[in-house]
Amino acid sequence: MTNPFTPGFMSYNENEPVLMTASELADYLGVGKNRAYELLNSGEIKGFRIGSVWKVAKAAVDQYINEKSGL
Repeated sequence: MTNPFTPGFMSYNENEPVLMTASELADYLGVGKNRAYELLNSGEIKGFRIGSVWKVAKAAVDQYINEKSGL
């Protein structure tokens, strides 16, 4: 399996942030905030908290999408 944090795993636009919040995750996936929090709390999407704020690497979200879509 390819390491999602290895440079070159996905091509990113320089203007896109590498980290996103739970709200941004919800928007990116097209789901509600509650579902985004469920994905984070269950560990389906890997993230971390700084205080009470979730941070998620875009690479982790893209990996989740690739795994779920069978790519």
